[in-house]
Amino acid sequence: MIHYLGQEVEVVDAKTKLTKNKKKSWEYGYNPEIDVIIISKNGTLGSIFQVGDIKIGLPLKPRKNTIRHAYYKDEHQKWSREELPAGLDYSNWESQHFDWVKQQDTYRKEGYWAYINGKPIYMTGTYWFFLQWVRIEEDYPDFRQVQNEYMIFWEACKADPRCYGLIYGKNRRMGATSLAVSELLMSGTLFREKRLGLVSKTGKDSKDVFDRLVTAFKRLPPFFKPKTDGTSTPKTELILREPTRKLKTGEKVSTDTGMNTIISHYNTALNAMDGMRMFRALLDETSKFPREVPFDKYWGIVRTSFIKGKVIFGKAMVVSTVNPMKHGGKEFKNVYYNSKKRDLNGRTLSGLYPIYIPAQYCLEGYFDEFGFSIVEDPIEPIKTDAGDYESIGGITYLKNILESLKNKPDEYNEQLRQFPMQESDMFRDSNTDCFFNVLKLEEQLSYNVEELDDDKYGNSEVIRGNFTWANGIKDSRVVFHPDSENGRFWIAKGCIPAPEFQNQKLTKYKHGISAYAPANENLGCIGIDPFNREKTSEGEGSNGAMHLYTRMNTLGLPNNAFIMEYIDRPKKIEMFYEDVIMAMHFFSVPILPELSSERFSHFLIERGYRHYVKNNPFKPWNKLSPEEKKCGGINAQNVKFREEQFQALNSYIEDYIGVAREKENREIGDMGYLPFTRTLEQWKAADPDKRTDFDAYISSSLAILGCQSRIKIQIEEPKPIKIPFRQYDNSGLISKAV
Repeated sequence: MIHYLGQEVEVVDAKTKLTKNKKKSWEYGYNPEIDVIIISKNGTLGSIFQVGDIKIGLPLKPRKNTIRHAYYKDEHQKWSREELPAGLDYSNWESQHFDWVKQQDTYRKEGYWAYINGKPIYMTGTYWFFLQWVRIEEDYPDFRQVQNEYMIFWEACKADPRCYGLIYGKNRRMGATSLAVSELLMSGTLFREKRLGLVSKTGKDSKDVFDRLVTAFKRLPPFFKPKTDGTSTPKTELILREPTRKLKTGEKVSTDTGMNTIISHYNTALNAMDGMRMFRALLDETSKFPREVPFDKYWGIVRTSFIKGKVIFGKAMVVSTVNPMKHGGKEFKNVYYNSKKRDLNGRTLSGLYPIYIPAQYCLEGYFDEFGFSIVEDPIEPIKTDAGDYESIGGITYLKNILESLKNKPDEYNEQLRQFPMQESDMFRDSNTDCFFNVLKLEEQLSYNVEELDDDKYGNSEVIRGNFTWANGIKDSRVVFHPDSENGRFWIAKGCIPAPEFQNQKLTKYKHGISAYAPANENLGCIGIDPFNREKTSEGEGSNGAMHLYTRMNTLGLPNNAFIMEYIDRPKKIEMFYEDVIMAMHFFSVPILPELSSERFSHFLIERGYRHYVKNNPFKPWNKLSPEEKKCGGINAQNVKFREEQFQALNSYIEDYIGVAREKENREIGDMGYLPFTRTLEQWKAADPDKRTDFDAYISSSLAILGCQSRIKIQIEEPKPIKIPFRQYDNSGLISKAV
């Protein structure tokens, strides 16, 4: 049964289920008629559970007298291994033990039922095999219901022909690597003519996991341990087949060559396992792969080793504790979220199924004596597997830690990253890798993911689309066209101005220049980070970026908020320039661009939009350089201005992003408003001193500065008043002119 990771659902009527159960005609695998993955191997279908985005059908619960511990009192219903029968040892086994061994083989293939503390529990064959026969450490593992549910999910991945396996952001002490070793051992000793493999964050780590596998293999009982070819302690591959030997004179060659299955480990490289026909694989600590082996790129290569044509014949366990985003976490996150959306063929974009397990289910010290997680606060203190008593549950324990860290944002964020209580917490960044308040950024990101259902295609608070000129006539009227798949502009819902405020340009004569000017200058400003060249032959090049930030306005739009995002690189550079003009024309607001592209500046001037371009907000007109007077914008090379950009954005994040902890700008507890997740992620990654890769950081900070008046009024010191009369010294008898 599923207690933690899913909920029971009813998708099959009772009559149909009963009829097919009598005939034992339910087939293992994905059933498209009921949209259920059936993991039963005996033709029956029992309870169905929704776990993540998939429905899993368990086998029908058998008669009570066939379930282990059925007639024990609840308090005595605990998992315990079956010891070898008398006379059966690890060196040989006799024919009189055939029935017992056959039963063990059935458990391995079909699964196992036991009552544990009054609850009927179904264990997959792999999990039963792990508990009963896989001894990696000093002792055999203890039963953990959360591990059992994880392995039920894994069985569903194996059963579903649309799936390459699972991807799991590991909880500490969950035992995911050991469970994967158990899968390799069980599949390797059960299936013939297969190749299985493992790779970890380094070649040495791969070897360490392989050594653990070999140790567990050597401890298997004889009836589950095929003969091997090679040494008793192999270094690179475990070959399960008849050992090579010299034949005696006249001896016939045996046709029984054993399993002929190989389990290998590989160095961590982009071509590891590539080109091989892999049946099972463990890809361990994939978030910690070296820089030259980014996991998203590696998975794109290695996944071909599990498929032939359209048939997926192999499965992978992809597991890892999640590193900070700059150190492999981003690549793991990309694959994880690509595992949440299906293509038209019914497969996820990555081919994998994601599973998330909240930290409160996996805490050491918070398992009861039966192996169930102590999640909620118990009515009475409850005995743990360590023999002591616990009066609170895992949720309260974790919340108490967070409460003690509420005034230490860095430590608070790191606690959530290490012990994620919701899915987005897995991908929180490390404090040391972010120049801004990472806790606030992570809170806003979590809100977007959890509350706005954000993915890379947008969220419930964003409209995507493109601008065009009405009837194709430039500089006339701009029209917005929603396009959820290919839109380059992302606009917050409810933030398109009323028709009477759209396309309101003026003509002004200023500083000797007659040009178009915006009518809605009081609304806000669009910050612009242009790009200079088309993409190279390798497809490289930064994006163009735009952000519209509002000031206090009377147009009915949010105040002090970002309401438009553009992070894109159209095929032609002129398309980006035209996008800029259409955006500022549509919203009728000024822009503040970075003066990094002379071509862009001249494009605006030639079209007559000079007065749409704000000047350097730190200089009066008479202090501007000739180039600044001609083009407007700011000089990207000015170190002082770069510092102002950073400080402006830093203040905005403190005041308006994440949960409010002070009442100065928002009510305490209010969540900030920024539905543009790509911008939040770039702020989190931005390095103010290395700006090339952070277009959204540049454009958003310019948008804020464009809404501020920064020119200091020079107050001149009063000059002494000159008296227009000649002064005399009258101290003597005769006055003298001074």
